[in-house]
Amino acid sequence: MKYTSQQINCLSWQEWNELMAKELNNAGFKSRWGDYDADDEPSLFIHGMGEKEVAYLKELGLLNNGRCPQCGNVITGNPGRFTSGYNPNLHFQICQNCVSRGKRTSVNPANNAGGCMVALLMIPWHLIKNIFIG
Repeated sequence: MKYTSQQINCLSWQEWNELMAKELNNAGFKSRWGDYDADDEPSLFIHGMGEKEVAYLKELGLLNNGRCPQCGNVITGNPGRFTSGYNPNLHFQICQNCVSRGKRTSVNPANNAGGCMVALLMIPWHLIKNIFIG
């Protein structure tokens, strides 16, 4: 069954996650812990999936269909895009509010401002001196 934007926007955020879990389980997908389960924390549900699961939900119209899986709100205007820092092929549409929130926080340490400075401090002084003096 292909779901419409209207159908998924009529569901609560929890019901929508439960429907995605049901569809994944019915198709034979398994999470690291067994069957997919829409826990009590809907914001974590989408982040426990792999690339194939996300692609399957897109095919069904349960993702990239006008609703943000990170906050549950209807996407108005231009959708943003969440891309996994670990797998660039794992991506889906999110609302602009979640895009803005994501710019302020990152689970990828390479995106944190202090990462480069710490790396530089770890380089021994004689290597730095040899680079610049020769």
